[in-house]
Amino acid sequence: MKIYFVRHGKTEYNGTGRMTGQTDIPLIEEGVAQAHAAAGNMPGGITLIYSSDLLRCKQTTDILNKELHLPVFYDERLRERDFGSLAGNKWDELSPNGSLKKTDSEQQYDYRAYGGESFDDVRERVFGFIDDISKKHTGEVVLVVTSAGIIRMLHHVMNGKIHEVIHNSSFHEFEFSP
Repeated sequence: MKIYFVRHGKTEYNGTGRMTGQTDIPLIEEGVAQAHAAAGNMPGGITLIYSSDLLRCKQTTDILNKELHLPVFYDERLRERDFGSLAGNKWDELSPNGSLKKTDSEQQYDYRAYGGESFDDVRERVFGFIDDISKKHTGEVVLVVTSAGIIRMLHHVMNGKIHEVIHNSSFHEFEFSP
């Protein structure tokens, strides 16, 4: 099954280097523009959309779906990884030497100590989602609107690659076996 993942448009936290996680914040004007630009570059053949239930993803979904009028399903399993009590803090203030950001981007994080999630927690919930929709939507081409951490984790698990930067409103294609 082919699934396209797209990151939401830019938020204030993205622009100020804050750990967003599951903090429910809106797109900024630049993020709205990014989503509109992405709508003009949508992959063909998409038959339905799944989205995180966080506001920034819902807003991106609405923009992407404005012309398509496809069915949209919201699923909390598509939320960004949970940073727990670290959410809202600036990466460079928590770790001036950059080690926390490096650990996070290399998929070696565990935010359970702060009330958040580990890499394994995120992988389990996202692949549970993928398994569910693969059974429901055999043969369909699905678009998923989510956050950078989810897409980064998928690149790591599916392709064995570390992507430090996942650009706002960028598309990422993955093929999943039934």
